[in-house]
Amino acid sequence: MGNCGLRGNLSTNRVSSNAKSDSPEVQSPEEKEEVSNLPSNPEEVEDLRRDSAANPLVAFSFSEIKLITENFRKSYLLGVGGFGSVYRGFITQHPEEGLQPLQVAVKVHDADNGSQGHREWLVLNSIHTSHNDVYSFGVVLLELLTGKRSLDKSRPVKQRALVDWAAPSLADKKKVLHIVDPKLDADCPQSDAQKVARLACHCLDQNPKARPLMRDLVDLLEPLQRAV
Repeated sequence: MGNCGLRGNLSTNRVSSNAKSDSPEVQSPEEKEEVSNLPSNPEEVEDLRRDSAANPLVAFSFSEIKLITENFRKSYLLGVGGFGSVYRGFITQHPEEGLQPLQVAVKVHDADNGSQGHREWLVLNSIHTSHNDVYSFGVVLLELLTGKRSLDKSRPVKQRALVDWAAPSLADKKKVLHIVDPKLDADCPQSDAQKVARLACHCLDQNPKARPLMRDLVDLLEPLQRAV
């Protein structure tokens, strides 16, 4: 059956922004923990800047982003979403001639959202494949089967991701019935729920090459759809 979605630690914290300012602020332990692992890659930033003539993107290093948000100041926090915190900032000047003052948003991805970080890492390195789509589809199957969101911060830290929460039950025919959405009981036979759980388990296999093809998933799911 494989490892049923017990993912390796592939999540990568990323910062996406257009930003610059000054004057740092003392951070709380929670704020320090949130930003301490964010990477800064000067070479990557410089490459983006050199390409700016053909690309409207303005790239900034992590140190510059800290300046524009005044070291991720609480008063600059716009809100917290499923993928992390979003801060506002304002560019008053920039060495590139012709750049006008610009208000920007800085997104700090939450490390708990492993799937999102993993996707951004794959896109950054141009390694998006059909195997990744199958994994994402496995997450969708879990959402439909359990009636739960892919990320829920009300659960314990190690179970916030739906895949991590459901993984211990997916390979067991009896345990999986305990995580099925009660609303499905009337319309979905237990055997069908178990089949969907098995498919999700295969889609979430740690080994991308062991995941099924999308066309095979369609062939396996169509009979279940007709039976409902």
